[in-house]
Amino acid sequence: MDDLTPSYEPDAGQVILEGRPAGPAGEAGLVPVAGVDLAFDRHDGHLVRVVADADDQGAARLLLDRLFGPQAARVLGQVVSRRAEPGAPYPHRFSPEPTLSAALSSLARLDAVRDTSPVPRRSPWWAAEATVLAEQAGLHDRARAEARRLHGIIAPHHACAPGLDVAAEVEELEKKDAAQRPGLNWALDPALVPAGLLRPGLSPHSDLLVRYDDGEGTVIVEATLAAGADNADADRCLVRLVDPAVRRVLAQSDCRVTGSRLHAELRLPWPLDELDEAWIEVVEGMGRPVRSAQARLIRRALRWADTALRADRAPAGLAPQASAADWAALAALAREQCRQDWAAAGDSGRASAQLTPADRASGPACLAEMLGY
Repeated sequence: MDDLTPSYEPDAGQVILEGRPAGPAGEAGLVPVAGVDLAFDRHDGHLVRVVADADDQGAARLLLDRLFGPQAARVLGQVVSRRAEPGAPYPHRFSPEPTLSAALSSLARLDAVRDTSPVPRRSPWWAAEATVLAEQAGLHDRARAEARRLHGIIAPHHACAPGLDVAAEVEELEKKDAAQRPGLNWALDPALVPAGLLRPGLSPHSDLLVRYDDGEGTVIVEATLAAGADNADADRCLVRLVDPAVRRVLAQSDCRVTGSRLHAELRLPWPLDELDEAWIEVVEGMGRPVRSAQARLIRRALRWADTALRADRAPAGLAPQASAADWAALAALAREQCRQDWAAAGDSGRASAQLTPADRASGPACLAEMLGY
């Protein structure tokens, strides 16, 4: 089940090893050494793909030999020699060494969790755990870099995710279909804003606080700033209302910092009820292209999967008052929302797949979320 089949892409000069595709939780990427890109399933942890520079004889070759055995680089060289058949699969299949693959997978998935966690990236526990995982994987340069980052962090020991209430989140999600205006959607994409600016919520629904004022014809959007966020980063951000069907910006507004929040008000050119579908997004800078509806649904499906995986871990540091039942209810709702978004995006395979806790890979521990700072 974990075997990968190689092929060669001459235009890119890369050998690609493909395994089972990622499921509804998507992929966690890792560049362990220059010249090698790995992708792991965020739910069960299996190795999805390896992309390696074909002519690299240094650290990349050594890593491939460690991951797939001492003959891996030689066999991959034979794949490269079949230049007359670009893209043709090679009959040899590769099986990753389980212990090393598990360590690399845990590190990749820790990096992915750090990007979407309510606990800021500057928490020392992210770097501490990454140091250990990198050393276990034999990535000594990465371990030293994380250790230096840990040494340079000065972080107060206080809860960085105050006010997170799992029971209230569940209640909001259960009633949102009745309360939310038809066709109004939103999702916070960390890739579209400066790193470390905004604190994600417990789910996509609470990533942004959205209110519609009928009388004024405005949509008020707020997002919570991460601890230590730079106000200069906030000044470069815009909040937009877009129509993905025609990839058009309907309204946009500069952001301002109000207390611990990023605040914007969108004045609509026509009543919201007249829109079939509209999405709210926070972006850095002008001129970013408007993504398609399918791309947005996929991104939100992945965010719901991220919510489900976090809820399955039930990290006490994020919500000390939450019960096991609260976390279980949030996980169930997030899995269903994930399924709905994958179905709406036209991916029936991922819509029918299950993010069951029993199939979740062990590790990483996500110490920063367990401790809450």
